[in-house]
Amino acid sequence: MITKAQESKLLDCARQGDELAFAQLVAPLRDRIYWRAVKAVRDLDQAEDITQETLLRGFTRLETFRGDSRFSSWLYMVASNCIRMHLRKRKRRPALRLQDCVRETELHSRHSLEIPKKLPDEMAIEKEMFMGIEQAMSQLPPQYGNILRLWVEDGMDLKDIHDECGLSIAAIKSRLHRARKKMKDSLEAEYGSGALIAA
Repeated sequence: MITKAQESKLLDCARQGDELAFAQLVAPLRDRIYWRAVKAVRDLDQAEDITQETLLRGFTRLETFRGDSRFSSWLYMVASNCIRMHLRKRKRRPALRLQDCVRETELHSRHSLEIPKKLPDEMAIEKEMFMGIEQAMSQLPPQYGNILRLWVEDGMDLKDIHDECGLSIAAIKSRLHRARKKMKDSLEAEYGSGALIAA
């Protein structure tokens, strides 16, 4: 977890065009953005595109982040906007001409940040695991499932969850720990010992 002091320093560097600093800043948030996109569009390739678009928009529009909230909350808002735009485009997307595709690909390649994409076999494994995670999460008792969804799907940190639910930080940590343990047990029963979870 990046401290506020580290976040502030990385933000200062990123605002000056330091892509490495920005990559460090978004690294802990990337998976959450990706899985939120997967949940919204139900397509791993499209979710990866949305994730990259979110990071690109975040970097190129960093000057609009005024620091009124945590950087993570701002980036999740950018991700939500990208998801909504993607869903709207998908509903009314016309057939593209070949030159449009080439132009879009070239533009994306020039501006993509150097954040490695997942390999196809990794994404296939993650798709199966994602379905298992969804099932395991749906079987959690509400007092655990609700907290875990705020943490994973809504991207809230401990303070945000405290403000939302009124629980103490210690109680939130305890419930998150128990939720993860229950999900781990459920997934290992289904997929074997050592199964990974994204929560």
